[in-house]
Amino acid sequence: MPDRVTEREDHMVINEKYCRVLAVDMLPEQVYFGWFNSISHMPGVAVSITVHPYTYEEASKRVAKQQTQLGSELLMAEKRGETRRIDALSLKYGFYRQLMTDINLHRTNIAALSAVIAVSASSLEELNTKCKAIQDRLGATKATTMYLRQIEGLKTLLPGTGVIDEYHDVTVANAACLSPLIGVNISHPSGVYFGRNVTGSPCFLDLFIGQPRLFGPHMFITGTTRSGKSYSVKGLIARSVAIGRKVVVIDPEGEYKTLSRALDGTYIRFHANMDTMFNPFDVHPTHDDELGSFIDIPGKIDDIVSLLAAMMEAQSGEKMTAEERSIAGQAVRQEYKSRGITDHDPESVYLPGNRTTEEGVIVGKSYKEMPTFSSLSEQLKSMGATRLYNIVRDFCKGAPLGFFDGQTKAGLDSHLVVFDISSLLNDYSKMFAMYVMLMWLWESYVRLDRQQQKHVVVDESWLLMLFPYTAKFMSSLARRGAKYNTSLISASQSFREFSSEEGQVFLGQCNTKFFLRMEPTDAKILGELFGLSPQLSERISTFQQ
Repeated sequence: MPDRVTEREDHMVINEKYCRVLAVDMLPEQVYFGWFNSISHMPGVAVSITVHPYTYEEASKRVAKQQTQLGSELLMAEKRGETRRIDALSLKYGFYRQLMTDINLHRTNIAALSAVIAVSASSLEELNTKCKAIQDRLGATKATTMYLRQIEGLKTLLPGTGVIDEYHDVTVANAACLSPLIGVNISHPSGVYFGRNVTGSPCFLDLFIGQPRLFGPHMFITGTTRSGKSYSVKGLIARSVAIGRKVVVIDPEGEYKTLSRALDGTYIRFHANMDTMFNPFDVHPTHDDELGSFIDIPGKIDDIVSLLAAMMEAQSGEKMTAEERSIAGQAVRQEYKSRGITDHDPESVYLPGNRTTEEGVIVGKSYKEMPTFSSLSEQLKSMGATRLYNIVRDFCKGAPLGFFDGQTKAGLDSHLVVFDISSLLNDYSKMFAMYVMLMWLWESYVRLDRQQQKHVVVDESWLLMLFPYTAKFMSSLARRGAKYNTSLISASQSFREFSSEEGQVFLGQCNTKFFLRMEPTDAKILGELFGLSPQLSERISTFQQ
């Protein structure tokens, strides 16, 4: 009804509603299922996808053209020595080369896809606010206003009424992921399907849903051997990855290797003779709304000193004295100070650009070399702290636990990363590796991207409850992690180690607790620990796998 529609430069007025149509003009090469779910559930937002498939011959020609263009750009970048551009173009070129192979073998195909988003509101101010929120949520997916083409965009919302010029060549898998398929009975904007309850209704788990449903994103899961604990965690991991969340797993038993490979994740296996890949002394600038940008050196000092105290107690049964804690803290601070790294200057962790080195000219700023266990041991030796020096020597290169002594050589860009520490020979070595990796993850993974939802899965977490310092660190990580959009999932076959005071503090921060089948005696203890009714405790022992 044209008389009901008034078209303006960047919006329409339909009856008394203000409407705007956005066109998606940039998409990443890989997307996940439910890509538009974060906006399609917003009131007054409609997403329309139009897909036109190519024949295999057309698809092959289009991909070949793209591959040729990328190949030319790659050759030019190599001639100019543009290292960063070479890496990016090489990845893209490899993607299109594999895509060409798959199309020629009829394993997949591509299609032309256009996407429009219609937004409606009761006022122009509300409309502008909604559109900005949509663009913020989409992030890598760029949506722009269809200026002077609002009626054209409106027609595109309707089946078979028009096609806009903004289209993208996507794989059929990406086309399926981009389609806003919604079943009102079982869909949820962000949760993962977790099973059915006793009435047969589908249950969704969203650890990030927030108040008033959940006060925190952390989860504790426990069950006896072969009750389905690892199976449940793997399902949660896979379905979280499918909706775009990042996951890191610390795996003491080597149970997640197959999952990592199936989901095209990154698998890192620890062993005594491995090269150093992660340095627990890494620090990065962080931002606080009140304090601004800074480097949390006091927090890092506390983490390192607590690590040394935990290792001392685990090795000898002796506790670190107050004097030794003070000396260790001074030594760690001096290590950062000697490198010019200070709390108040976020740029002090970087070397300036335009430097001439033996390898050539460094154009942009680069990350400084951080302290190591070897440099800390020399610092302690110079301070006369013999006992502390002897402890730290166990973590230096050549010693049994020397696989963290060096500069970081790996990043965590993958959607799923598994750290397999099953080949470490004893519980002490595993506990040390788990502690250090959690320290490194906090600094170089959790805090670096506050917007990205992340899971850190610690399997057999009872190992970290054996000593007060490591148990306290777990509690501290849970307390701090929620601010950085991070959910800590603690899985444990044994739960008795959590009965300590610090263990209880940690469990108190896990607002979601998932109990699988337990032996009758253990189920009774579990019931007493968590204040369950006798009937429920008895029922836990009869749960199916």
